[in-house]
Amino acid sequence: MRKKIRDNVGFIVYTLGALLVLGAAVYMSNLTMYISAYLVDTIRARLVTASRTAAEFISGAELDEYMEPEDMEKPGYQELKTRLVHFAETYELEYVYYYRILPGGNTLQAIADNDLTEDSYNLTTKILEVEDDVRRAIVERAPVATQLGGYSIGWTGYLTSFAPIFDEDGNVTHIAGVDVSDEKLLSTRARSLVLAALLLVAILILLVSGFLLFFHYRNRERNLSRRFAQQQLMSRLARSFISARDTESLINDALRITGQFLNATRIVIGIAERDSARSRAAYIWSSSGSIVTEPTKEGLNDIINSFPVEEPPGGVVPMIYCNDVTRDERFSVMQTVGVRSFMMAPLYVDGMFWAVLAIEEHSSAREWTESDRQLVTTVSSVIAGAAIRDMREKERDAALAQAEQASKAKSDFLANMSHEMRTPMNAIIGMTAIAKSSRELEKKEYCLDKIEDASTHLLGVINDILDMSKIEANKFELSFADFNFEKMLRKVVNVINFRVEEKRQIFSVHIDRRIPRNLFGDDQRLAQVITNLLSNAVKFTPEEGTITLDARFVEDASGNSADDAGNGDAGNGDAAAGDIALRVSVSDTGIGLSTEQQGRLFASFEQADSSTSRKFGGTGLGLAISKRIVEMMNGRIWVESELGKGAAFVFTAVLRQAENDTGTESMFSPGVNWSNLRMLAVDDAAEIRDYFTDIAGEFGFACDTAGGGGEALELIRQKGPYDIDFVDWKMPGMNGIELSRMIRENHAVPETPDGSPVKSVVIMISAAEWNTIEDEARAAGVDKFLSKPLFPSAIADVINECLGMAAAQPQAGAERKTPDFTGRWILLAEDVEINREILISLLEPTHVGIDCAENGLEAVRLFTENPGKYGVIFMDVQMPELDGYGATRKIRELEAASSAAAPVPIIAMTANVFREDIEKCLEAGMDGHVGKPLDMEDVMAKLREYLPAALTATF
Repeated sequence: MRKKIRDNVGFIVYTLGALLVLGAAVYMSNLTMYISAYLVDTIRARLVTASRTAAEFISGAELDEYMEPEDMEKPGYQELKTRLVHFAETYELEYVYYYRILPGGNTLQAIADNDLTEDSYNLTTKILEVEDDVRRAIVERAPVATQLGGYSIGWTGYLTSFAPIFDEDGNVTHIAGVDVSDEKLLSTRARSLVLAALLLVAILILLVSGFLLFFHYRNRERNLSRRFAQQQLMSRLARSFISARDTESLINDALRITGQFLNATRIVIGIAERDSARSRAAYIWSSSGSIVTEPTKEGLNDIINSFPVEEPPGGVVPMIYCNDVTRDERFSVMQTVGVRSFMMAPLYVDGMFWAVLAIEEHSSAREWTESDRQLVTTVSSVIAGAAIRDMREKERDAALAQAEQASKAKSDFLANMSHEMRTPMNAIIGMTAIAKSSRELEKKEYCLDKIEDASTHLLGVINDILDMSKIEANKFELSFADFNFEKMLRKVVNVINFRVEEKRQIFSVHIDRRIPRNLFGDDQRLAQVITNLLSNAVKFTPEEGTITLDARFVEDASGNSADDAGNGDAGNGDAAAGDIALRVSVSDTGIGLSTEQQGRLFASFEQADSSTSRKFGGTGLGLAISKRIVEMMNGRIWVESELGKGAAFVFTAVLRQAENDTGTESMFSPGVNWSNLRMLAVDDAAEIRDYFTDIAGEFGFACDTAGGGGEALELIRQKGPYDIDFVDWKMPGMNGIELSRMIRENHAVPETPDGSPVKSVVIMISAAEWNTIEDEARAAGVDKFLSKPLFPSAIADVINECLGMAAAQPQAGAERKTPDFTGRWILLAEDVEINREILISLLEPTHVGIDCAENGLEAVRLFTENPGKYGVIFMDVQMPELDGYGATRKIRELEAASSAAAPVPIIAMTANVFREDIEKCLEAGMDGHVGKPLDMEDVMAKLREYLPAALTATF
């Protein structure tokens, strides 16, 4: 700091002196303007005094003697004019005169002035209007003077003062006026302004010339010191690259220091692609702090690749530079990246051309000096020496980052999987405790249903991992079968309903009536996609938010539905004639997604935000698996969302209508006159009321709706009791419990003609768990419970139950027959006792005999001791002492040695469900495979295939 002050002491002293002179000039100008203003104020004060004096030396009574033109002949009038002439001379006035204020106060009559010419003001002068300054004098009862520039009407060029004249009663009856010319005053002020301006201009010229001389001296000094500074810069750069800092920072610092020293617009280290027309920027420094062009550009390779591929001998590095690309056609392409002037020096790494160092000027042409070119050559040599170090460090860092990312992904995945597994386990344990403590069969069955749903979800989490592995190995497949679309959705809803209830969310389901009841496709995979989307919606939607599942029928499998115009294709073009396209959307009012988040949403192990794995849970696999499933169903999946405004996940799938689906089966029991059925639906949600109205219209029975308890009671009072009342549990004002009690207590149904009472059935609908409200609801008279969201089949089932009928009629072909294997025996090789118990219990209705082996050696022994006894062997793969593969090989060897007529079928039982695992079982000599946990449909299918039945009986 002291050195800077010492080097610039002359400039500092000159600047202080110049500022003092400039301050003095400004002060002189202000003083001149002050004097001018003082003169104006002095003249105005003199005018006010003169007008007051003129008003005092004559009274209003004297002036009233002269009212008509004839009065001008009176001797006193001439004496008055003489007095006015003398007064004007005494006070150096141009004019002095008197006015009479006429009645009304808006006009004046001239009486006399000091003018002896024909233009004088007298009693013959026309009546004048009262101007503003005169009115001020009248109102303020004091003299008033006009401002410079604010002249009296018709008297521009004269300053005027008006003074009031009072009568004996103190009223203002006359006005005395005096005028003076402003010519001298304006002339004086103009000369003052000119003098001040000349003074300021002279001082400014003096200051500017002094500064110019000083800066000329400084420029000469700067040119002399520039070479020395450049030498210091080169030395500094060379020393910096010996430090232990990372190479990337060193190169960026070198570019910054060089760019600031040369005052360039931008410096780029550009790498040319030898096998393409593109070049990319490896390092960029910009004086503005931003990248002014894209880092990758076409058309520059001709310049960049003009340098020798190998470093010239002797270390002489060639250089390209241009002072103005608009004047040199060879480099006109540089204008496409905004460059006007540039220098380029090659960078050689290990003797081979790697990149160029380009110093660019964008705003104007520039003449590059020899000193500039020497500096760039030196900088390019230093950077080239460090580039190889940077490249190797990047390769090392990339490998390390990849390893760390893989480790983090593994840790996050394991943590997320733990959370995902514990959630359904919590439901299983909790419902098991409730079932054990309950004595009611209905509640036990309810708990078992929930346990089954949660167990299915837990299995789904495990299957996610397996599915992702299959997808990665390109071994993912679909399994097609007939299924009921609505029942599939009900199972999905049951899986996620307890999580919806925990967060008190509003969940609604809309199913297009045009969707066939029974479809042909992979219902498990379709349910897997919907479950994943609903689970995500629940996770990312806050408490009391809204979630909507909407399933629509698309007119044809190509997606050309009028309903869905603009929503994307329903299929990928592979749909066959007769196929049906569905469009399913899951929308929510949750946190939403940004455009960047949507771009990576369907990748494996990815979530919208890395923090969501901790806040919201999830494996990060669901959407990737869902995308693959949807694509295999000839559909596609996408998301529509804005950050903070919720999201809508939409997918399409191409399925077929089941052969046994005629579309004519009714969900309601036959033999009932539905036109006589009267229902009442009470819910504060308009969409629920509309839902009941639509169902009633579709099936032909009467249904009234009410938005609250009061409205419902009024309907009952007007129309009489209803056969069935659907009552929402939570409603504002009167809730469902209170309404149910009122229906029972205050609206009893009259008796039938035979004397028996007619009972109105009350069904409570709610998203809450039945066990939480059951006691209070039953005490209020509630007969049944229906869980939200509502499904047409669920409503039909509960209506059928209320009417004492069976549930909806089974579909044609839906009845399954349990085979009777009386007299047949199977061998079960399984080391886990509970697994043996489960299979034995589930196969009990078939009457098949079962022998058990706890390991492979025992299985071989039983088979050897009982030749021909077993029709099928179920073989666990992983067992102690001898595993399933070894046991199977032993049995096959025994069969070959004994020349058995037919080998016994051996079915593998294992949780390893990959194709290679199944192939490994087949290679060991097994005939089939069932996965764990066991699907009894698969087990029965194997028994039907390999074990002749004695007879069949309906289960």
